[in-house]
Amino acid sequence: MNRNSHIRTHFDSRVILSFVAILLLSGIILAFRVNESEPCKVEEIKVQASSFKVGEIITFSDYTDNAHEWKWDFGDGNEAAFRSKVVHQYKDPGKYLVSLWVNKNCNITRLVDIKPSEDIIDSTLLPKFFAPKIAYVNEPVSFSDSTSHAKSWEWRFGEGEKIDAIDRNPSYTYKTTGEKTISLFVNDDIKYVGFRKITVLPAREENTPISRADIMRETRGNVVNDFLDRVPEAPASELKEKSATTVEKSKEEVIVPELDESKLAGLIIGISEDKLSFNNFVRYFCKGKLPSVQLKDRIVSIHYLNNSIRGKKIDLKSVSIIRNKDNGCVSLIVVDYKRKGLF
Repeated sequence: MNRNSHIRTHFDSRVILSFVAILLLSGIILAFRVNESEPCKVEEIKVQASSFKVGEIITFSDYTDNAHEWKWDFGDGNEAAFRSKVVHQYKDPGKYLVSLWVNKNCNITRLVDIKPSEDIIDSTLLPKFFAPKIAYVNEPVSFSDSTSHAKSWEWRFGEGEKIDAIDRNPSYTYKTTGEKTISLFVNDDIKYVGFRKITVLPAREENTPISRADIMRETRGNVVNDFLDRVPEAPASELKEKSATTVEKSKEEVIVPELDESKLAGLIIGISEDKLSFNNFVRYFCKGKLPSVQLKDRIVSIHYLNNSIRGKKIDLKSVSIIRNKDNGCVSLIVVDYKRKGLF
């Protein structure tokens, strides 16, 4: 007999069950890994803040479906956060890349731009200083600071960017005409700076008497008008009488006509179109106190302005009024214009 015919075939059922169990476990693990490798469903990071500035509270949120784990990196080196909704404050201005990981494998980023915080200005720390409203070329002007807490000063008087003085009470001599802006900051704190405006007029000529003989000796055209424009608005004798009665006049109430730049511009145009008489023009100024007129680089009388523009259409660029601080009367008119049709 063949010996092999006596060998029995035997299968252990426990081996088969173990094999089936391994197959099932492998399938479960594979399915879990397939589920984990699903595409990222995080669409965006929600950000809420009243302003993106240093120190402001910013809220970051995620509303992804089926999310169960979060990790936030705010891009500024601070510790991570692990909730779906978190708050954060940035201490320095700059651009920061915020990163979010959802369920460990899904990552999304967002850039936030943090601006410097706005400093709150304490008005009690602003410089308090005096500056006159009018100055003249080549004449020293005095300024004074009364800021109680000031220990250092930086003055700029409007003729350049450099520092013009570092004293508490400096003086300055202007070289050019026009409206200047004076600035002062104290204690090296640029946040607390004070400003004043000053109008610089051309250099004053010596007030020498003008005689009729001087006028008659001149033979060139328009010389008479030039001399008359330099004569005061009132005769010398009348000026003496006014000087003698200064005390009585000071007791009288000065009636200041209502006049602003807009109305004055309309009056000047009325003269240029010959629709307004000189008498109706000057009634808008204090009686007996007619103002002078600045035309670019020279000071003339109001009579000269009337004679120069009457019946001649002009292009009026700007008009400004300077008043006497004691009585409110207009003391100077600054006019910028050009004749129409002239180049």
